[in-house]
Amino acid sequence: MTTTAPDEQRGQLDPVVAAPAPSTWQRWLADLARSQQQRVAGFGLVVLLGLLAGLAAIYVFTWLASEVLEHETNDMDTAAATFTRQWQSPTMDVAARTASLLGSEIVFMLVVALVALFAYQRRWGAAALLVLVTAGAQMLNNVLKSVYERARPEPVASLIAAQTWSFPSGHAMVSAAFYIFLAYLGWRLVSGWLRWLLVIGLVLLVLLIGLSRIYLQAHYLSDVIGGYVAGFIWTDAVIIGGWVLATRRTLKE
Repeated sequence: MTTTAPDEQRGQLDPVVAAPAPSTWQRWLADLARSQQQRVAGFGLVVLLGLLAGLAAIYVFTWLASEVLEHETNDMDTAAATFTRQWQSPTMDVAARTASLLGSEIVFMLVVALVALFAYQRRWGAAALLVLVTAGAQMLNNVLKSVYERARPEPVASLIAAQTWSFPSGHAMVSAAFYIFLAYLGWRLVSGWLRWLLVIGLVLLVLLIGLSRIYLQAHYLSDVIGGYVAGFIWTDAVIIGGWVLATRRTLKE
């Protein structure tokens, strides 16, 4: 008698990767309807909202990028730079550089610390996605800068060629991706008024980092907005992917 290996048996029972008989599909769907209705409904709502938000953000980024290429944002960028520079002072210079660090070097220090914390807590998914969100945002930013090749307000020297370009802002994109993901984790792990305090504080921090980049004449306002939108798109995609993988694994079990 021919025997079937355990891996093959599991594959035959998984309608995602196999093509089982109609009866297997019927049993799987019946079990889904009986025991997984609430979970699937919640999953579907999260994914639907995430997809709609992601599509809207992609449209905004595409539109903004076309406006940048056609120099339609010049008046807005000039007005923003003029507004921030009217507050120039030695104290503000230090504050702006400090805020800027929160969107670059300090981000990667926080990633290392948080990954260690999540590993200690055995939250492997949170640790892996945090690395993916942050490193992926930085790499995607390098690609986008190379595509658009917009000159910065003030020339800069960099070991990475893409970082000499301006659109979209790397500080804004990486900080948006990282801190939005932290806000998402905080919303899932913290309850009560601390949840709202954490989310609002992280959003304000991201805005402050972008403002500091305009004040330091490292980026235009449109660069910062583009970075925010691109960072959100990337984090949104990672979170949706995490939900899909987690729900698929749960349904298999």
